[in-house]
Amino acid sequence: MRCPFLREAHVQSCQASPFRKQIVRSGHAADDRCGSAAWRDCFAARELTEEHPSAGSCPFHAESLVQYCSAAPVTKFIPWSDQAFSRCGSESHRFCDLYLALARTSAPAAETGEASPGSDDADGIPVPTWLWFAPSHTWLAVASDGVCHIGVDAFLARTLGGIDRVQFVTTKGLERPAAVLTVRDVDLTVSFPNPVFITGVNGALRADPARLARDPYGLGWLFEGIVRDHASLPNGHTKLTDGLLRGDAATAWMRREGLRLRGLAEAASERISGVRLAADGGLPAPGLIRTLPHEEALRLSHLLLSTATDEERFS
Repeated sequence: MRCPFLREAHVQSCQASPFRKQIVRSGHAADDRCGSAAWRDCFAARELTEEHPSAGSCPFHAESLVQYCSAAPVTKFIPWSDQAFSRCGSESHRFCDLYLALARTSAPAAETGEASPGSDDADGIPVPTWLWFAPSHTWLAVASDGVCHIGVDAFLARTLGGIDRVQFVTTKGLERPAAVLTVRDVDLTVSFPNPVFITGVNGALRADPARLARDPYGLGWLFEGIVRDHASLPNGHTKLTDGLLRGDAATAWMRREGLRLRGLAEAASERISGVRLAADGGLPAPGLIRTLPHEEALRLSHLLLSTATDEERFS
């Protein structure tokens, strides 16, 4: 499924002009002057006529097929073969800022991190059915052309609350994607368990880290990569989706994580106040990490990730 805002057009330009300007063809034949012997009267080509003395049409008239984004405030033509538009031609357009800004009111809520027919609900935590989930509370989305995106799930985003800073540990090459999320005075390292050919990171998070918690399945993505082989990665590395869950299995796991978080929060409360609070059957308030003393915040964030890997390992 390609981006609905992706457009294609034939453009023409003059290679003899000192100023290159691409003009979209209107569907008619090329300009009479460019397409006939009258091109010799063109001031831009006049000085170069000796190189093409007998051409029946302007040899400096060029046409090409381009793509452009109709949602962008400034139209920029990209050669049709340019790989920069691979995101627009596949499901990866879900993670484009322009697409999300214009399509959010009408797009399926699964693309915005909210519960919908394309997303299950785990006690208030959205679990999009088109994503793969890792025990480190990271998710993976793989488009049909092999472009993939990785981020943190809504459960972890809710627990952390507003993110104060994002630092990328890995940025390029075949690596296990990792980033450090800073919440108040707590640094939490989040990593995806399997190696990925990382091609880029979400640099917008450096300027606006809060978008990670605000929209974890959309604007808050962390890494972009490419799957060169859908079955496995080279040099004996594991399959990209090994150890991951999706669909009903992911929803069931997320519910277990909610129960485990409640237990961890109750234990932390008992250590802080000496009184164990009675469980009310719901998830702790959003931004739990921000409300705890530094030591307890470190303890809970470590247990939330490392214990999930040890105790809830996917089979």
